[in-house]
Amino acid sequence: MKRQAKPPEKKTKRTTNASSPTPSSSSPSLSSLPDEIVENCLARISRSYYPTLSIVSKSFRSIISSTELYVARSHLRNTEECVYVCLSDKSFEFPKWFTLWVNPNRALANSMVEKKRKKKKTIGKLLVPITSSNLSPVSKSAIAVGSEIYVIGGRVDGALSSAMRILDCRSNTWRDAPSMTVARKRPFICLYDGKIYVIGGIAEIEGKIHFGYTQKTYAYDPKQGEWECCEGEVAFPRSQCVMESVLYTFANNYTWEDDYGCKWWSTDGYGEKVKGLESLLEIHKRNGGSSDNTTKLVACGGKLVLLWEGYMKHNPNNRKKIWCAVIALEKRDGGKVWGIVEWVDVVHIVPTSCKLLHCLVVSV
Repeated sequence: MKRQAKPPEKKTKRTTNASSPTPSSSSPSLSSLPDEIVENCLARISRSYYPTLSIVSKSFRSIISSTELYVARSHLRNTEECVYVCLSDKSFEFPKWFTLWVNPNRALANSMVEKKRKKKKTIGKLLVPITSSNLSPVSKSAIAVGSEIYVIGGRVDGALSSAMRILDCRSNTWRDAPSMTVARKRPFICLYDGKIYVIGGIAEIEGKIHFGYTQKTYAYDPKQGEWECCEGEVAFPRSQCVMESVLYTFANNYTWEDDYGCKWWSTDGYGEKVKGLESLLEIHKRNGGSSDNTTKLVACGGKLVLLWEGYMKHNPNNRKKIWCAVIALEKRDGGKVWGIVEWVDVVHIVPTSCKLLHCLVVSV
């Protein structure tokens, strides 16, 4: 009786269950939880994981594309800045929008900015197309406001438009805004004090909206309703951004070495080079970063993000590369600004006729 009361099958049974569990008897997974709990969990992690998680199940994909998830992120104070890129080509029915996706598990590498250039492995950076790219007008004027992108004017079916369309980057869906009174081809736009100014403006610095043509720069003070000419300033390059009330610019033209590269500007209109970027500028030169190709500079997460169109040496298929670099900044030597290149890589390959239309930063 004692031998039968202590059967050997008990140990065998435990081993069998551990080695080949059935789906119904396995430990609970995230997908088996109620949607509200899954939403709360997803709201606490980086948005960089969302492209991978969206292919796990239809339920995950639905939650990730919902506005409720981003409301939860906001309540948890877990919003993050993301780069949105728009590409335009004659072969596209509409301009195409992408997000810059960086593998959250990557190891930061700067082998591309060192003298010893070895053949490197891809560490996970690319432009990911959004699902609703097909409703954007062809406009060179767009601006990011919070979690939304406003596209103003441009051409619709070949004709100039007064329309304004809004891309909600939480759900990647479009909606119409009230149209402007006149059609606009290429207006400059600026966000100041919660309002969008559709003028010749390119940047808001210390409460004034600055814009420039040729060799003159002007500033508009919205509070006083007055314009002024900023003596001693030159027109800023189009590749520019403002971070912590400091204007940063990137000039493509390397015919004059003093003008080529990244500068930061003081409020009195004096520009000074960001130091430490010599290797990046060499890569920029050798990979198509000339005045003939578009370069975009934006501020994201306290760092500078540089994108540019680059050519391919052996190009039988008429393709070109979209390059991207991320630059961290720090002050040294009595206020001098230095740049540290975290990575530089190719993030997309497009037809040679394709243009880098917009590069904007949203908070989602």
